[in-house]
This record gives sequence, structure tokens and C-alpha cells, in this order.
Amino acid sequence: MVRTAVEAEPDNPSYYYKGSITLARSGKLPLALDYAKRAVELAPGEPAYELQLRMLRSRLRIAEARELLSANPPRTEPAIGLLKEALRLDPLAADARLLLGIAYRMRGEYGRSIEALREALQLNPQYEEARRLLREVRSERRRTLKQLYDPINHKRDR
Repeated sequence: MVRTAVEAEPDNPSYYYKGSITLARSGKLPLALDYAKRAVELAPGEPAYELQLRMLRSRLRIAEARELLSANPPRTEPAIGLLKEALRLDPLAADARLLLGIAYRMRGEYGRSIEALREALQLNPQYEEARRLLREVRSERRRTLKQLYDPINHKRDR
């Protein structure tokens, strides 16, 4: 259906824009991005089309970062760069903030992790995964601080 409309009127930016939304909902991000780019090319300066393009670019950066964090070993540094870029493109991307919290946690940067997870929860208060991770990171930070500042008990536990 999307392709039919575009083929019927290949210079109609609205068809590319609506097609990019449909394709993105179907999980076809690379093709959705192509359609969004074409809509912007045909109607430069159209705010809705530009927003769609930024959001799709953000989602692709998030997907790339997810892959980097899933690698063995995780590649946190490039993932953090991608996630920061995703947030520049779409400041309301709660998934980017969640993954940023995970990346910082992997690096042992608990303060930054907690901040990113809190921001994810501010954007989506129903985000249970962010809530769970926030509890875990706070607990890890407490254990780490206790071990650092209580060396006598820490040595005794060994």
C-alpha cells in the first residue's frame, strides 16, 4: 500500500512521510529512514517531516548502541557516543536514557547511571525496567562504597 501510493505520486512528500511512519511501526527502520529522507528532500523545512527524520535517526543510533552493549565484551565507549547522539536528535527518547544508564553501570559510573535511569523514569514513569535497574544500581553503589570505606570489615569477610 505504501509503495503503491508512492509509485502513483512519486513527488508527493506526504506519501513518503506517512510511509516512513508505517514502515517504522513495522520495524523496517532502514527503509523508513529512506522514506523520511525523501519526504524532507521534497519538502524542506516541513517541521513534521524533519521531526520524523530525526526520530528515526535516533532510533537507529539506539539500535546500534544496543548491539555494541550486547557484544562480548561490551563496547561501552562507542555505545555511549551513539546514545548521546540519539538524545541530541530526540531528547525524549527514554530508551536511549535507559541504555545510557546500562552503559554507565557497566563502566562502574554509578552516579551517571542513576542520573540516566532517573531521566528515563521522568520521561516514562511506567518504565518498569528503568525502575528495576535503578534499584539495582543504587544497591551496587552502596555495596561498592561500603567496601571502599569499610576496609577492616571487608578484609574480615575474605
